[in-house]
Amino acid sequence: MDAESRALVQVLQHTQIINYFNMSAIVLYVFDYLSSLDQEVGLIWGSDWTVTKFLYLVTRYLPFIDMGLVLYDNRPNMTPETCVFVSRLNGWMFTAGIVLAEVIFSLRTWAVWNRPRFLTVGMPVLFLASLIPAFVIMSMFLRSLQSQVLPLPNFKSCFISAANPIYRWEFVILMIYEAGEYHYSMLLLMVVKSYQQFREAREIGSSQLLHVVLKDGIIYYLYLSVLNITNVIVVSRLEPDLVGLFAVLERVIHAMLACRVVTNIRAQMKKQVIHGSKGPIGDLGSSVGELTFDGMHTSQHQ
Repeated sequence: MDAESRALVQVLQHTQIINYFNMSAIVLYVFDYLSSLDQEVGLIWGSDWTVTKFLYLVTRYLPFIDMGLVLYDNRPNMTPETCVFVSRLNGWMFTAGIVLAEVIFSLRTWAVWNRPRFLTVGMPVLFLASLIPAFVIMSMFLRSLQSQVLPLPNFKSCFISAANPIYRWEFVILMIYEAGEYHYSMLLLMVVKSYQQFREAREIGSSQLLHVVLKDGIIYYLYLSVLNITNVIVVSRLEPDLVGLFAVLERVIHAMLACRVVTNIRAQMKKQVIHGSKGPIGDLGSSVGELTFDGMHTSQHQ
């Protein structure tokens, strides 16, 4: 087998591997959507329109457009220009979806800390300091994409043959931002507030709300950290046509976890109402409840 044939076989193998990963991510997201649809209907659809509800619905349903683009990208007889265009569109959709998910995570952090002034100013600064470089890096990466046509009928007709490895810094920035957001909302909360909040908890469901916030924050942070590290390794070490190996998976998991932040807290707040609790624990329950259950129509605490 000559070098050209070996290269063609390698491209076909890589294409098939990416297809497996993408389809697995799609199946995972559809399963998560169907398994949580009854909870979404009960907690989201009938609630008043708020910023949180809007963010939830966009974050929840935008991945279906992404998945459609992924499936479209696999059709045969595409020109190299169309292939690059679809890949670039996928890249910007990926960025938009990640940004929306991070906004939800950030709002949770802000609410958990009772919306203090230092976070009201500090988190947007941190967010923009991460967002602007991320957009610049994504733009540079997408402009660097080059594609080649596969000389095979009835098969995906093109693949990415060259890409700027700067893409890995997108995930490094994500890790830095999520680490900052995590330490604000979880580690400091556990050290500074946990004892006080648990001591003051007297009503049914009060400590459970804190447990939900802490558990989700820790588990979700670990999930996303592993994914980001994996993406950095993939982009840095593997061939250009494999740079998107975990991209769809990262995209859908961000959406899944961000939506569960909202539904899990709303479900816990609803339990407290059903059980007739006098209220959630202190400022934590007040802020989180206003953000996720009652909406964002209340005034900000100073």
